[in-house]
Amino acid sequence: MNNYMTSQESFTTFPTKEPSFYNFRTKENKPFTASQIYDAVFKSAFHAMFYADKEGHILRFNQKFCKLFEYSVTEMKDMARNQLLEIHDKPFIDFINERSDKGLAIAEITGIKKSGKRFPCRISSVIYNSDYGNKRILNTLVDISDDLSARWDIGG
Repeated sequence: MNNYMTSQESFTTFPTKEPSFYNFRTKENKPFTASQIYDAVFKSAFHAMFYADKEGHILRFNQKFCKLFEYSVTEMKDMARNQLLEIHDKPFIDFINERSDKGLAIAEITGIKKSGKRFPCRISSVIYNSDYGNKRILNTLVDISDDLSARWDIGG
């Protein structure tokens, strides 16, 4: 038996037996909190990421998230999820339902840039409990316009 989480395990908690890669320590040799680990991933991510609460309100986002949607950081602070994503499309609704049932989900949905242009994106999402016991959602988005264009170019 390995120490990795299986697809059957909940992603809202860590395994009871900590694998060595969960044993991160601060300079003071204290274990990192879940929030500190998520923050490190968030800041160093290659892709657009955002945190949301259980109602879907965007709480925090990285610079790549602003760039993906073509908004400044100041503009993005006032944005609602429905201004950035086609939340009434069936793929988005199915994605939300799957994430609610399983605690995580991956889907291809439609994003909305500042110009109003719609674009296909892939989203991955996981629900977790913050260090304060609040449900939080960490999301990663990738623009897949080029991927879809390449599929059509090769007879897709």
